[in-house]
Amino acid sequence: MMRSFYILILLLCVLCGISQPKGEFSRKKEITYDGKRYSVFNNYLTIGAGTEYNTYTEGTQLNLGGDFNFHIQAIYFQTGIFLAGDRFGNWNHAQLHLAIGKRFEMKKFNMAGYLGGSAATINRPFFDSTYNEYRSRTLKPLGLHATVQFTYKFKYDVGIGVALFSDINKYQSVYGIRLELYFSSAFLGYRRGENENSILHED
Repeated sequence: MMRSFYILILLLCVLCGISQPKGEFSRKKEITYDGKRYSVFNNYLTIGAGTEYNTYTEGTQLNLGGDFNFHIQAIYFQTGIFLAGDRFGNWNHAQLHLAIGKRFEMKKFNMAGYLGGSAATINRPFFDSTYNEYRSRTLKPLGLHATVQFTYKFKYDVGIGVALFSDINKYQSVYGIRLELYFSSAFLGYRRGENENSILHED
């Protein structure tokens, strides 16, 4: 499963690298669509909930997560957090991550793949024979984080989609899927006298 997941990320990155839909970076580059102006290079937020498989517990858990996806020049980055546990409010795994990736944005779809590092806090129960009771110990491993996002945009800057994600460290690996809401900062305002769907470049 892990191999297939990373092959999927690699294929998405290759597709984005070949297509280069955004071209050379210019902060003034914009698109006019449906009578509105949108920035070609924009940031976006994704938040959602789903399920994950944990190799340590050998079972599934609830997962809540959010990511801020931003760019520096033409390079895209992702920073975010997720919480995981057996039920809502009973979290035993918190994770922070920072990753670099490739993004492919169209009028109705957004796709992206990110790969980077993570820092996790894991609460794991153990039996203390001295006190004859179960206790909890905290683990704080560094790991590898990966995400692939597929979003349908019912407006140019608002959409819904799915994210496939994984977090791998020396104590456990998790693989999951989330249903996510997508909010982009692309909207610049209304434009009159321009043809719809035209690309505007910096002079």
